[in-house]
Amino acid sequence: MKKVNAKIALLGVLSLLTFGSLTTSCSKDNDNSEVVPKGSNYKITVTLSNVNQDRDYVSVVVAGGTSAGKNDVWKVNGVVKTGESAIGLSKTDFIGGTKTYVIETTQPIQAFSGGVQIINYGEDLPVNYKIEVDGTVKVSENPTLSGDGANLTKQYSF
Repeated sequence: MKKVNAKIALLGVLSLLTFGSLTTSCSKDNDNSEVVPKGSNYKITVTLSNVNQDRDYVSVVVAGGTSAGKNDVWKVNGVVKTGESAIGLSKTDFIGGTKTYVIETTQPIQAFSGGVQIINYGEDLPVNYKIEVDGTVKVSENPTLSGDGANLTKQYSF
């Protein structure tokens, strides 16, 4: 019974959001003089080389979209992720041979949100986390997390 109620609530919220966006975006006063920002290209590089699968916690998430509402604009290590509106990496992604991930937009986007949370409970864990916007480094985090719950927890929006 809880699933039916949750579905009804979700449908109601989505209906309200759709109705709200239709009523606020359609206006007789619109003279089409609104300038849509051109957007920016983003590149996020994450390197973790000493993740302990049994003890550490890793969460790297990015999302964004264009003014036209397109949000599947990502590629990871050169592979386009069609249909994926957000990219998430966890500790299992860094356990194998790949220690560095490069997440990039496939086209300019107007909205970006990214979060990183890495908590270390084992041996020292060097972290390299960088966000570039149109080729300019905006964020560069390079701590070494030294166990006992040492963490890097940040949220970024551009």
